[in-house]
Amino acid sequence: MKHIPFPPKCVQAICCLASVLFLWSACSKQDEFEYIDDTESATGGEAVTATDENGNKVTLTPGSVIGIYVVGEDGSVILKQVVVDENGNAVLPASTAGNSIIAYTPYQEDWGDDALTSNPVFTVKSNQSTKELFAASDLMIGIRTETTRADNNTGGMVFHHMLAKVAVHIIDETGQVDLNRISAELLNVNNSVRVHLMEQKVSTIEEQRTNINMLAEMITDWRVSSYAIVAPQYIAEGSDFLAITLYGSKEIYPIPQAATLESGKTYTINMRLTEHGLMPDGWSITDWDEEGEENLNIRN
Repeated sequence: MKHIPFPPKCVQAICCLASVLFLWSACSKQDEFEYIDDTESATGGEAVTATDENGNKVTLTPGSVIGIYVVGEDGSVILKQVVVDENGNAVLPASTAGNSIIAYTPYQEDWGDDALTSNPVFTVKSNQSTKELFAASDLMIGIRTETTRADNNTGGMVFHHMLAKVAVHIIDETGQVDLNRISAELLNVNNSVRVHLMEQKVSTIEEQRTNINMLAEMITDWRVSSYAIVAPQYIAEGSDFLAITLYGSKEIYPIPQAATLESGKTYTINMRLTEHGLMPDGWSITDWDEEGEENLNIRN
């Protein structure tokens, strides 16, 4: 993990917060996510459980749709859709049995059978202020082949986060601020990528940029954490990167040092809110959830 503290400096405006990089990661654990083959479910057939690399169960967003490309031995491609129910469960189409699978989420209506070779464009939401809009920006891709099944004794299938995540943690040391009146926005960031499904890669479209409203999660009465998903990109030192609005007053904060936001990584900014204002308190780069990628373990 890289950790580079901010150089001490005086900031006018309202700004301040403490280093809380790991305080929120414990909140990311969720319930089990299962695929059940609809041809064998009645007799205990193939089941898929989503976990992180440490074996902790996770889930995809209820109501979200997974796109599944079923690739036959003759090279034919069939596109299927799988809907995640309110319990985080879904049914794997019968036609996937014994075939290679390339799956992705969230499902894109305009991606047809040719998306495996046409490198379609994925664009994150400019407004990610709700959990639904945030989830709709989190592009993940997973591949299952007979080779990958042989590499894992459970027939594991790994879904990789293709984009980069930005987290902003603000701690109120004054105890006098209504944290519901704080909002965060990323400025002029890359928001679109070309997607290479078969290679599980993306390439950023440099000329496409936008501001992004971040998702605010009220963790406690003294801390607020905000999140947004962006395209992988390089941010030059001194670039206006973050805007914080408190009680209607907006202040802009430049990035303190040049940073590369990578696929599957989280760029975290820590801030402290004191009697002297809102102050930057360091930044770091870690894995997506400080723990790694999400695994789909297939159990026969």
